[in-house]
Amino acid sequence: MSSAMAALREPPAADFSHIYATGQREIDEKGVPETSEWAKKYSCGPRLAPREIEDVKAGYVFDSTRLNLLRPGWGLLPAPGKAQVFAYPDCKEGRVVADVIRLDKGHTEGLEPKVTEELIKLMLSGRGGKLQQLVTTSAATQEKR
Repeated sequence: MSSAMAALREPPAADFSHIYATGQREIDEKGVPETSEWAKKYSCGPRLAPREIEDVKAGYVFDSTRLNLLRPGWGLLPAPGKAQVFAYPDCKEGRVVADVIRLDKGHTEGLEPKVTEELIKLMLSGRGGKLQQLVTTSAATQEKR
């Protein structure tokens, strides 16, 4: 167990973007650190002030198997909400490093549509990788039509 925990302290050797999303009720009172090992690994600039996303719609997917065990940290029923996006700019090789904190949410409460959309935009903004290859291939296919 201790070797597994030690492995979690350092980012893996593989290169990929890192977008961390969590519910505010899931993390302890310390919150998300103001610095990131991922941002350090990719020589990103300092973390930007948070951008807030607000959605009046609740998320669609949640853990219905735990309805009898609703706990704030694990997650309550889906509801509208807000999220803060903390991005680290100018990462080397076009990598994306960001932390997304869903305010007043637990682990399994459904991701609101606008928050989901923002996560997808972050994923697509990274250079390279399998998702970007898929987008490039799809665009090329559309041009041929």
